[in-house]
Amino acid sequence: MALTAFLFLSPFAAYAATATVTVRTDQASYSGVQSLTIFGTVTPNPTSSGTYIVLTVKNAATHSVVLSGEALVSQADGSFSAQFTTGGSAAWSQGTYNVNATYAPVGSSVTGSGTTTFTYSSQGGTTGGISQAQFNDIMGNLTALSGKVDTLSGAVAALQNGQSSQNTQLTTIVNDLNSLTGTVTGIQGSLSTMSNTLNTVNTNVGQVSTQFNQLSGPLASAGQTQTYVLVVAVLTAITLVLVLAVLVRRLS
Repeated sequence: MALTAFLFLSPFAAYAATATVTVRTDQASYSGVQSLTIFGTVTPNPTSSGTYIVLTVKNAATHSVVLSGEALVSQADGSFSAQFTTGGSAAWSQGTYNVNATYAPVGSSVTGSGTTTFTYSSQGGTTGGISQAQFNDIMGNLTALSGKVDTLSGAVAALQNGQSSQNTQLTTIVNDLNSLTGTVTGIQGSLSTMSNTLNTVNTNVGQVSTQFNQLSGPLASAGQTQTYVLVVAVLTAITLVLVLAVLVRRLS
């Protein structure tokens, strides 16, 4: 019976193999907003590519997770590494933090985990990071800059609207110029018609002048005859007046 149980359970015992996981951080302590590197190794190496290990960072006092992510495990030597950033939120407070690396790839018979710790301070020290106050100042400056960008965007939008209004006015002016061009074209047509009419009148005047010149000779002759008759009539009248004057003188 014991042999049967051993033979039945032995495959499951073989299936539940354990991997050795070591995990470290690039520094023992951090402060403010600072770069954090978590690295380590998995033994034995993964048998297939694309195998990841899960990394989490928890506040040791509150057990709240402040960082989490995955790191690719090298098939060649089992090494892994991931970059994070400390600080930047209210979840980060001064104290100790636990780093946990859990290796349990899907479909793999080898699992394992490892842990390490580091300390964190919200105030800047000698570790090369920036303090929380400096981080808050940076965020405040970024917020102010964002407000200025919004103001500039509004000014650009107003300028674009003004440009649109100017384009509308220019379109109206162009339409008016086109209408004026049509009016000028109509006036030019009328002037052309008047010019043709004047040319016709000049032609008619020329014809009348020619006809008058043709009649000037006979009219001149007729005028001389009329003048001669008039002179004779005047002389006759003068003669009659003189005769009457002599008669009146004699009678007196």
